[in-house]
Amino acid sequence: MKRLTLFPKTFLASISMLAAMIIIAHGLIYLLMPAVYLQQKQQTAESQIVDLSRQLRGQSADTMRQTARSFALRHNVTITLTIDGRDETFQGFQAVNIIAEQPVDTSLVTIAGEHIDPASIIIRTTTVRGSAGIVSVKLLADVESVNQAKATTLRILPYTMTASLLVALIFSYCYSQFITRPIRRIAKVTTAMQQLQPDAHYTGKGQDEIAVLGNNVNRLYDNLRRTIQSLERENAHITRLEKEKIAFLHAASHELKTPLASLRIMLENIQLGVTPAAEREQQLAESLATVDRLAAMVQDTLRTSQTAEQAVARQKTLRVDQLVEYVINDYQLLASTRKLVFAADLTPLKVRANPDMLQRVLSNVISNAVRYSNRGSTISVRIHHNVLSVTNQCKPLSTRECTRVFEPFYRLRQSRGKTNKIGSGIGLYTVKLLLDARGWSYQFTPVKDGVRFIIDFSTERQTTIANHRTTHTSKP
Repeated sequence: MKRLTLFPKTFLASISMLAAMIIIAHGLIYLLMPAVYLQQKQQTAESQIVDLSRQLRGQSADTMRQTARSFALRHNVTITLTIDGRDETFQGFQAVNIIAEQPVDTSLVTIAGEHIDPASIIIRTTTVRGSAGIVSVKLLADVESVNQAKATTLRILPYTMTASLLVALIFSYCYSQFITRPIRRIAKVTTAMQQLQPDAHYTGKGQDEIAVLGNNVNRLYDNLRRTIQSLERENAHITRLEKEKIAFLHAASHELKTPLASLRIMLENIQLGVTPAAEREQQLAESLATVDRLAAMVQDTLRTSQTAEQAVARQKTLRVDQLVEYVINDYQLLASTRKLVFAADLTPLKVRANPDMLQRVLSNVISNAVRYSNRGSTISVRIHHNVLSVTNQCKPLSTRECTRVFEPFYRLRQSRGKTNKIGSGIGLYTVKLLLDARGWSYQFTPVKDGVRFIIDFSTERQTTIANHRTTHTSKP
């Protein structure tokens, strides 16, 4: 059996209640109207006899007759005055002679020579004192019989009930449409939301519970879409990191292949005795150096493969300026061998980060500045407005080279076309992975007589300390 939707349910419920009310109301009218009608007529007769007595009191016989006649005509009643033992009747309605084919077998009373059904009249009597003495007053009010009233009511009830049901039908339809329209609109909107349509939105107005429900659905859907978009961005970021990791492993395997082949050739030559005895010590030393370089490369490769996962783990509040000073002190000895000077202008800055991650970033950036700076030059390290900049003097790089330094195992070409063999070639690639995972923006740009590395920590709101410190390290 097909289940009814909200509109027919509401329509059937409302029309059923209204129909029950109409039937009950008409039944009460049919049952109570004759009794109420008779009671009203009796109350009217009571008030009329009191009013007539007040008008007749203290009047002469002729005045009483005239007053009774006008009162009977005005109120459509029959009045009988008993003056000096004689009954005088004044009718307010014209007598009608009725000829019946069958004898009427009912209890009748004779009033002023007429046969009247007792159930069709109301009789009220009283006495008043006039100028001629005590006068008896009798008031007769004509009413329809109870059966006649019921019959009349029963004749008109079908018409009134039909009209009432028709009005109830129209009202129920309009009411059901009015009540269910916003609910059906919400149902339509939620169906569109289920399909994640971007323009799905409830636009109903008002301050009632249905409008509140619609607004709550809108807010819930907006939060859901933001969550989904955030998850999609996160998934895209993870996918990109996985692709970069695969590309990195391919590059690492390719980078390891050449030195391993060279090492194998040297060792085979030594084993086969091809290498002269005088050169064996030198080739063994070169082989050991190659092994050490490969071991360092493998170690860096293993650490880099775990970089993205560990970048946002175990975060704590760190002082960037203090960590920069610590890294600078670590490279003072290496800088002194090349006659380099650090010029540090550090505004205290706090960030939330993994300590090892941030130290690796700073160490790689400053290490590159030390290794590639011109001998005897100055390395400028500055923190200002939540931005760290490291500027060193070196051979100017092209924009393309500044972009490619973040590729794994990319090494700059020296002036004679030889590849620079300093380092493993994955330092800035590691920096890129760490900063991307943390969400901080960065750039490596050429400047006059050198290059500059910039890290912007303001992508997430940081806390800046009021103090400011400037330090200069002179030549050792």
